[in-house]
Amino acid sequence: MNRGVKEMALAFDHVIHYVDDAHTLKDRFINKGFHTVYGGRHEKRGSYNTLLHFGMEYIEFLSIDDRSLFDKVGAQDVAYSPFSSIVRDEFTEGFAKICLRTRDLNKLAQTFKQKGLNVNGPVPLSRKRPDGKLLEWSLLFVGEEGSELPLPFFIDWHDTDQERLNELKEAKVVAPHSAGQWKIDSLLMAVHDAKQTAFKWAEWFDLEHKGSIYDPSLNADIYTLQLPGGNLKFAQPKGQGPVNEFLEQRGERPFQLMLTGSGQTELFTIHGGHYVFNGGETHA
Repeated sequence: MNRGVKEMALAFDHVIHYVDDAHTLKDRFINKGFHTVYGGRHEKRGSYNTLLHFGMEYIEFLSIDDRSLFDKVGAQDVAYSPFSSIVRDEFTEGFAKICLRTRDLNKLAQTFKQKGLNVNGPVPLSRKRPDGKLLEWSLLFVGEEGSELPLPFFIDWHDTDQERLNELKEAKVVAPHSAGQWKIDSLLMAVHDAKQTAFKWAEWFDLEHKGSIYDPSLNADIYTLQLPGGNLKFAQPKGQGPVNEFLEQRGERPFQLMLTGSGQTELFTIHGGHYVFNGGETHA
């Protein structure tokens, strides 16, 4: 494996759950006992978000509140960006993209080009927080020609993890959940060929392969890649079941987010996103 990516310390940063109204989803999770906040507006793209943090890792509920501006700017965003994926999905609610955190996007871009991926960026972005502070970061977008499954995009917050965590706590974006102590365990993606996809992602992103298991509840073979902050899983259906149904309806996409913690076990689907809050031990 190329060690260049590994040296950049890729980590799970967040997953985007696109919804028509992110405020409604924020309130739903608050009612479940989760500290969920208004994130702010992407002033130049006609969108906004609400945020559910589990330490550094989080879920971004992303919505469009100015469709006219979005159609002029956001919808024309660079290839492989979250906004372009939302447009390609015809604004269907559900998980849109996963974002991985790193520090050297220029070096990462060169590595991905050498591996044969299409690359856009790095691109500087910003949004205004409710307290008026302007947050700035950079993003890198990648894709594989002809791929149905959206690849991750990459973020550099221009701070160390500890600096960012301290600031998030100070701004009360990160705070305890009355529902219990939780962390993101894994994001599972529905795919036609889990083994091939897992091995490609392992090579591209220099991740360790953890092997495969059969999940009877999903009637699918699961291949896992280890990633700090939350593993990446790929589910290939063995026949009829939730994964097969999702593939038929949506195609290859992020399907299910699993969290583990000390609270109550619960499975639910909300605005196209499948969630598993597992109050027991972490699953392989």
